[in-house]
Amino acid sequence: MVKKTPIDITSQKIQACSKAENKEAAFILNYILAHTPAHIYWKDRNGVYLGSNDKQAISLGLKSGNEIVGKTDMELPWGKGNAAVFRENDLEVMATGKMKTAEELAIYDGRDAVVLSQKVPLRNSFGEVIGVLGISVDITDRKKTEQLQKETTEQISRAVDVLSNCLAHELRTPLAIIGINADSMKLELKKLIGSDETEQKNKIETCVDNIKFAIKRSSNTIDMLLMRLRSILGGQINNLKFKPVSIKDCINDAMKEYPFYNNEQEAIVWDDKLNKDFTYIGSDLLTKHILFNLIKNSLRAIKEVDRGKIYITLKHDGNFNYLLFKDTGSGISTQILESLFEQFKGNGQDGSGLGLSFCKRTMKSYGGDITCDSKEGEYTEFTLSFPVQQK
Repeated sequence: MVKKTPIDITSQKIQACSKAENKEAAFILNYILAHTPAHIYWKDRNGVYLGSNDKQAISLGLKSGNEIVGKTDMELPWGKGNAAVFRENDLEVMATGKMKTAEELAIYDGRDAVVLSQKVPLRNSFGEVIGVLGISVDITDRKKTEQLQKETTEQISRAVDVLSNCLAHELRTPLAIIGINADSMKLELKKLIGSDETEQKNKIETCVDNIKFAIKRSSNTIDMLLMRLRSILGGQINNLKFKPVSIKDCINDAMKEYPFYNNEQEAIVWDDKLNKDFTYIGSDLLTKHILFNLIKNSLRAIKEVDRGKIYITLKHDGNFNYLLFKDTGSGISTQILESLFEQFKGNGQDGSGLGLSFCKRTMKSYGGDITCDSKEGEYTEFTLSFPVQQK
């Protein structure tokens, strides 16, 4: 019997196991790439894609990652501008040999998106940098939320700051009136002893009336500031309580209630009898606030040049009634006029950037508008339009 020599098949077994392991490893790698909720890709030093997962390809309108191979970003629908940014970041990673994290504009699931990309140098077995390996995650919704939170926080912060300044400014005059009249009452009360009581009582009654008026105006101011705050945060004015209002009543009440100093009221030219009244649907409080704002700004413009008058007139046509408010003071520059009614900008006179913006919102809530025409050094004219009420 011939004895057979054993055949060593160790190397064959090793090769077979190695092939099986490599096949399993390749399957696992492909599985990971296919199911990772991110875009994964790798490129050579020239920016040519060597591969990517299917998610990256499908987002670009392709069927699989294999279709990206051999292309550069300039050949894909990112747009040349975005492709240039990708290339710049890739070059930096390859030059420094370090990972780079950056926000990039890309296409994700078929839509424009903001992605957070992390890129690292792609190296061969010798440690040489041969390209870039990257992974990108969609952060569009997160960026929108962050932007909204930032804008809301800034808006609230500015509103609180502005309104606190407005409150201090607007309440200073009525509170001063209360203080002065309170002091006067004390003096008159001291004089009551041993004097003509009738005269002293009349003076005290006048002081009391002035205090009541100041308190009423303070209350109106608080209501107005609350309306401003709601309009800033909500973007519109609540018109549920609007009712028919006489424009003449608003003007006359504004003239009575505005805290004029010295002979300031003499600068206003308003003839109740020569102007035809009209009724609008709105709020007398809001309209008086507009008039207060315009009066304040006009008096300041007149004071700047030490001359001028304020003219208030009413006009009409088939569709609108108009209140024209013109002063012949310092006027407004063209640059300021362009953004006069924008929130937090304004004319730089009311100190808040809210006054004329709020006036604009108010007139829009009436279904009308407020516009301005001005020539620096000569005049400023505001036109308030109110829709004609159908009978």
